[in-house]
Amino acid sequence: MKTHSRHWTKSSYPQSGGKPQELLNNQFVKDCDAAIALFWTRFGTPTDEYASGSEEEIEIMLESGKQVFMYFSDKSIPPTQINSEQYAKVQSFKEKYRDRGIYSTYDTDDSFKEQFFTHLSQYFLSLQKIEELALQNSPSLIIKGIHDDQLDKVAHVRKFDLSNIQNSDAMMEQIKFIFGEISKNSLGTYNRSETPYAISFYKPVEIDENTKEFIISMAKHLDIKIEDNFFNLGNLCRNTMSVPSIMGGGSTFDGSKVELKKYNDIIKLEKQIRALLGWLPIERTFEKLTCIKLALSNEGTTFDEDIDIELEVKTEMLLRHDKFEILPEGSLEYVGDDYISLDDLFSIKASAKYMDYESSIQTPSAPSYVPTPNSGLFYNSRDYEEEYLDMLDTIFDYQFYEDNDVAIVKLHVDYIRQHTSVAFPTPIFLTGALSDIPYRIKSKHNPSIVTGILKLVADS
Repeated sequence: MKTHSRHWTKSSYPQSGGKPQELLNNQFVKDCDAAIALFWTRFGTPTDEYASGSEEEIEIMLESGKQVFMYFSDKSIPPTQINSEQYAKVQSFKEKYRDRGIYSTYDTDDSFKEQFFTHLSQYFLSLQKIEELALQNSPSLIIKGIHDDQLDKVAHVRKFDLSNIQNSDAMMEQIKFIFGEISKNSLGTYNRSETPYAISFYKPVEIDENTKEFIISMAKHLDIKIEDNFFNLGNLCRNTMSVPSIMGGGSTFDGSKVELKKYNDIIKLEKQIRALLGWLPIERTFEKLTCIKLALSNEGTTFDEDIDIELEVKTEMLLRHDKFEILPEGSLEYVGDDYISLDDLFSIKASAKYMDYESSIQTPSAPSYVPTPNSGLFYNSRDYEEEYLDMLDTIFDYQFYEDNDVAIVKLHVDYIRQHTSVAFPTPIFLTGALSDIPYRIKSKHNPSIVTGILKLVADS
């Protein structure tokens, strides 16, 4: 701990515009962290408010909660050298602080040195201990990389991976498999004489011509041969008098298990093909991009909140989300059993090692669900491209600022518990140029700004 001593004889300078003691107080007394006061027989010159300048300085320090080392000398002195009035003031001042226990006495210079060294050591060792305890009971924030759902001290630059949502190769294999399942069921055409029910209420089930053409087109693309009976459903029929339940209960079909399976497989095949055709533009647009995934980690022993993160990324290596290629309209509408949103594509989902970003928000300003552009009633009146970019702005919860050749990427985190990590909202997308990323973290419960450098490594 580095210290500097100050005394009015060496630390003051000529100044006008105020009373001498007031000028001294403003020049250096109020800025001191601790004071040492030694009294023997003289008390000093009175000020406007106190019996001496020394008393005023002591009171300023004590009122500010600062340390005062106060000593009174009992060394002998010839009576002729004692100013009785000054000495009486010293004794009166000493009596004033007797019950407060904030002074010591000494009778030799060696005694003073011994006491002062002991008191000084005790005080600053106590301060050091307090600082150590404060350090032990404080948040400790650091930026880490996310790699295969694990946290790492470096950030891995890799291709943007969409396999957790869909994979075109797997979808294609599933389509081929369903083609094969349907081809196994070589059913004939509907035979009316084999239907033992009231014929007027039952109609044969047939596959729509548009569906047939759609499936045949995909079969040609995959070089899959379709037999003439591919769409035959045997004697599968529909009861035109039955009313399906609102909740989906009850069946309007009548037929064998084989017939029903073939019909369901054909419907499933159509859905899978449409899902693939919807997914391919998404995959082709984003699979070529590279990115890093990051998380804020608190390795300290207490929580932190109101956290501002700043990353310094070279402008040439940052690919902002508003520069993404815009997906063809309709490609997001249906790629599987459910609608898919941009949030599904980009948000970093929670794992056993870290929370998702949404979990750190204390007072969400909007629902977490991010709809697909132009997929709902409220979006039909808006321009598709405008909707698309607005949705990206909502998901990529960053602010960007340009500073010469550096882009400042800012992120706010409301709250993080001790021994916890929170993922960034989305990956940060990069171009081919790579450079380590300096960062700063400011937070409510950390008096200093945390700085660090995030090292980037390129995955092979």
